[in-house]
Amino acid sequence: MRKTLVIFTLAAVAGLLIGGILFWQRVYFFNGKIGISQDLALLVLGQVSPGEGGQWHNAPELADSIVLVYYNADTKTVNLISLPRDLYGTFGGESFKLNEVAKRKKVDDLLVKMPEITGVETEKYVIVNLGIVEKVVDNLGGVDVVLEAPVTDPVSGFTLKKGLNHLNGNQAAFLVRNRFAPEGDFFRERHQHLLIKAIFDKLSEQGSADRTKFFFQILPEVARSQSNFSVGELIPQLGNINVEKFNSITLDFQTGVLVSSQDPIGAYILIPKEGIDNYAGVRKFIESKLK
Repeated sequence: MRKTLVIFTLAAVAGLLIGGILFWQRVYFFNGKIGISQDLALLVLGQVSPGEGGQWHNAPELADSIVLVYYNADTKTVNLISLPRDLYGTFGGESFKLNEVAKRKKVDDLLVKMPEITGVETEKYVIVNLGIVEKVVDNLGGVDVVLEAPVTDPVSGFTLKKGLNHLNGNQAAFLVRNRFAPEGDFFRERHQHLLIKAIFDKLSEQGSADRTKFFFQILPEVARSQSNFSVGELIPQLGNINVEKFNSITLDFQTGVLVSSQDPIGAYILIPKEGIDNYAGVRKFIESKLK
């Protein structure tokens, strides 16, 4: 079903929340009220800053979320492509897991390899603080998600039940950062995409005035984000953007394109089935799933 969004907020999960706002403000800025006439892509990295994150803080400056947001103008589809944080490769002459890319200041080098990995080219990125997820969801009055299975913290026992859940900000942060399941990070990535869609749904129900108010409430978080394009381009513009559907792509083990391995110091990593830095199979899979 077609959704009409004003001030499209891809916010997300684990940092995607603000990244989406930046993405869609660029869409409007460059295309105005005549609609979107070209494909657009933005790499969004979500991380926890040093000293922040509360109970969820366990890896400062590492990217918990690495998502390529790709809008296909022909199909009016937003593709959310999650790259595993443990994917190991060589970027800018250094070899490391993707979750270190911002800490090592190698995001530009990752962008160069993005077409090789995903088949999608982008020159833009944004790095956002994962703590924004709580503020976004609470400012929206909570969001509704339907879970295929319960999500539980094995330490505290806190659980989100299977089925319909109305989430506040703290619960949403738990959902998008929890990876205590046999699938690990892949479990978390799917929930990140699920939360993004829930935010879209909530925004689409609101009137233009409420959406504008919401944007200004989280504007300070936009200013805190890091990007390689001007935040000044993102002054709110009112207009309609039609999105017909969302498409979620994750690279779990069922895809058969990744295998587990160890880096030179024995740490757990993921590598392409064909070998380190050989992304032919990964790219072919992603391209087959793009809409």
